[in-house]
Amino acid sequence: MSEYPTKEEFELILRDRRLEEVVDQFVFQGVPYVFAGRDADYRVLRRHISSGLGIAPGEMTLVGSGRIGFSLSPETFGRPFSETSDLDVVVVSADLFDVAWLDLLRARPRYRWLRPWVQQWYDDHKRHVYNGRIWPAKLPGVIGLSTRWFDVFKSLSRYPELADREVHGLLYRTWDHARLYHRYGLSKIARQVRGTLEN
Repeated sequence: MSEYPTKEEFELILRDRRLEEVVDQFVFQGVPYVFAGRDADYRVLRRHISSGLGIAPGEMTLVGSGRIGFSLSPETFGRPFSETSDLDVVVVSADLFDVAWLDLLRARPRYRWLRPWVQQWYDDHKRHVYNGRIWPAKLPGVIGLSTRWFDVFKSLSRYPELADREVHGLLYRTWDHARLYHRYGLSKIARQVRGTLEN
């Protein structure tokens, strides 16, 4: 089996293996498809993000179509990675997550003008926070992590090997939170695959 299975090979993997194993082997580990044969470029990405956010390189990884070569979203499963595809990064840090969440809780009484925005953010994102993930790029500017996150990800464009790609990041509190989220997406794809094979 190739390090980068085809869509058809991946469908068989989903049928035959535990989803936790699939997540660990094909979604979180190894050199991503987009950096195949260019390990040094992947190290540049990891070094820049880990240094900018103050985390270890092992606390982040690339996921999505850039990882395996095609979309792993249930809505677009199998769509090939292309020259215009974005890169999706998972960052795992309980410290960053808790700091951002506490800053949000403090923002309501501190910034009266921000209260309606923060309430809307709560309404839109509370289930994500409950599930252990935050989109720092969608946090208000008064939240310290928001500006830092924006600067780290936007400054990736100074590297020629990354300049042509939009790079987005999602923050998880723990690897278990990230694993459960991706396992859930794969379980939906696995059900789709089983339904196709049964028809």
